[in-house]
Amino acid sequence: MKKDYLIQAWLVLLLAVVFGVALAGVEKLTRPKIEQNVKDLIARRLIDMFGEGTETDEAEEIECVVAGRTKKILCYPAIKDNKTIGWGIKAEGQGYDTLTLLIGVDVQVTELIGYRVIKCLETAGIGDKIKKEKGDFYKQFEGKDAAKPLEPIAPGKQATGQQINTISQATISSKGVTKIINDNLAAVRKKLAAKVKEGEKDG
Repeated sequence: MKKDYLIQAWLVLLLAVVFGVALAGVEKLTRPKIEQNVKDLIARRLIDMFGEGTETDEAEEIECVVAGRTKKILCYPAIKDNKTIGWGIKAEGQGYDTLTLLIGVDVQVTELIGYRVIKCLETAGIGDKIKKEKGDFYKQFEGKDAAKPLEPIAPGKQATGQQINTISQATISSKGVTKIINDNLAAVRKKLAAKVKEGEKDG
């Protein structure tokens, strides 16, 4: 009986190794495709924010501290007629679940163009209202000052300046969007603007 247990244990171990190797192989094969799909989605979202004819290139990688954690943030150039007109800043944060956004700003990182959702696992019909691109919530972000924090306020209240009305029944998700934008812009804005100035001098 002891021999049978040993054989079964070795079989389990062998199967674990085989499945582990197989999963690693699948991950290696699928990773490039997944990464390309994300890049294609980002390119489409940049067109959504900056208009037809917008292209992009390799992202600038900015290392900075976001909400107390050191991160590398990818900033994708929005290019028109061979000229960089803005940036799409890929940013992650928390709503009910993890949210990934592309934050659109002008080239000098002074004006908020808007945002688009890259990944959203919020509750269907409630929290996922943050990704309705033709909704009023999206439009509130356009033209805001990228150097000042956004302030979420209750739906229905008169919003002024940097205030953003949250979505009724989706307050956590909409507050999550404003926090992600605030945290990531505060962290990356000066460093990205400095890189732009360096590029202008080199050019």
